[in-house]
Amino acid sequence: MTKRIAYLTWGSSSEITSFHDFTGYLDDLIYVRDLPNHDLGECAAVVVPDGMNPAEIRVCGPQLNEYVRGGGFLVVFAASVEPDWLDVVDVRWRKQDSADWLWWTKPERYIEIREPDPRHALNDAIPLADMGWHWFGVLDFHPDATSALNLDDDSASLLLDYADLPAGRVLISTLDPHGHNGERFMPATTRFLKGFYPWLNREVGIDRTKKTYTVTYLQCIDDVIDPGMPETLAESLRESGGTVRGQQLYDLGPDDLSDSDILFVPHLQDQFHLRTLQPLFLDYLQRGGHLIACSEPALPWLPFLGAFEAVPPRPFTNIKCRVKDDPFDFFANMDDDFDGWCGVFGQYARGWSRPPRGAITLTEVGSAEDPKPADWLWQYPTDDGTGGFVMFHNGDTMIRYPDHGPHKEALVRDICIGLIQNSGTTVNRF
Repeated sequence: MTKRIAYLTWGSSSEITSFHDFTGYLDDLIYVRDLPNHDLGECAAVVVPDGMNPAEIRVCGPQLNEYVRGGGFLVVFAASVEPDWLDVVDVRWRKQDSADWLWWTKPERYIEIREPDPRHALNDAIPLADMGWHWFGVLDFHPDATSALNLDDDSASLLLDYADLPAGRVLISTLDPHGHNGERFMPATTRFLKGFYPWLNREVGIDRTKKTYTVTYLQCIDDVIDPGMPETLAESLRESGGTVRGQQLYDLGPDDLSDSDILFVPHLQDQFHLRTLQPLFLDYLQRGGHLIACSEPALPWLPFLGAFEAVPPRPFTNIKCRVKDDPFDFFANMDDDFDGWCGVFGQYARGWSRPPRGAITLTEVGSAEDPKPADWLWQYPTDDGTGGFVMFHNGDTMIRYPDHGPHKEALVRDICIGLIQNSGTTVNRF
């Protein structure tokens, strides 16, 4: 059985946003009112985030307690009020908040927390500085639980791990990282979750590293035009575990993409026919497939595309592409002249198209005073944040770039690696 981690939500914006941020480490977003329809026995862990409506979680209490009794690992951050619904372990909660929630504005910048002695394994994953902002209530120590965060006088805990129960496990905390991370407030909470979720995956034995992946190369024109492209791509992908297979544009159907991780569309294309395939492309993105498209759209062959516009070609520096933002390290192996084909700029990209709302501009073209997005990255929106990425290139087919140096013809390889390694990561910016 595939191990999965479920995440409950009451429907609040901060909970959903935090799930989207960490979909690379989470599997199922479960609306709390739909919980009775889910078999939690299939989950290696279930997370109850902070910010949960207490009335809603109390209704779910019997099912969550039964999950633990069946051997499940329950993670509870919803302990800003007494967790009276949790009866599978003895939790003694007391109303005691941080002494001064504005501690970070004071010269001494001290908050009354310390790592326990002995240390919990979580302390190796999350530095103490990333565990402190404030809290709601404290937990009395318990002989069946190990603390991962103490008050500075060791009078109580803010995070208890009941790891040695006769069946199951409960981790409970009075910290509220999901709410503040989702609100984009208090950077320590984001750092906390960046340490916590990889640790949780390790604890339940989930390795999300993708060892192999498949790229579908959409052959849009008679391969006499450039017969070496698919073979060149195959050679560059092989060392990173990638394989490539060719697929004729006019024969493309749903079955051809059922086990494909990335669809590559070269720039010589029939945009009338591509437009007829919109439902297929959108379904593929919704299921988590990634799209690398080289195109100068004259037609909106995908509903979120804008029309291609050229930048003024004079001075020639206008058509020199510059890397602006590279969250997945697509261009990490490229030098400043990566876009020059045989020293000629403008072959790579001569213009731009309007990106969808939330897209990241990867490279710019045009004047420094009026830069335009030559390459952009966007994640297809889904409720659970698992939609695939679109890496859109407004120009020539990228397979031959760069044409020099130690990473010759490796740009598409590096884009594929970046997409696969960051699957499930939210990047759209609003």
